[in-house]
Amino acid sequence: MGNMLSKSQNTTEQKTLSKNWEKYRGNIVMVVGDEIFATKRAKKVHNIVKEIEEKFHRRPLITYIPKEGTLVLFT
Repeated sequence: MGNMLSKSQNTTEQKTLSKNWEKYRGNIVMVVGDEIFATKRAKKVHNIVKEIEEKFHRRPLITYIPKEGTLVLFT
C-alpha cells in the first residue's frame, strides 16, 4: 500500500502531529509530511484521502480520530 517511508519521514509526520495537537483536537486528522488535513465529519474523510492521493500519490501515513482514541498508521 503506497510508498514505503524512511524513519526520518515517519518522524516528520509524528513531529507535525504533536506540534499541532491542540489545534486539531476533536477532528479527524491526516498527516502527510508536514501538511495536516482535518475534518470534523467522517463523511468528508473519503474526499480528503482522495485529495491526498492525487496531490502526493500516496495515502496518509498517520490518521488519528481523537474521539475514538484511535491512531491508524499506514506504511
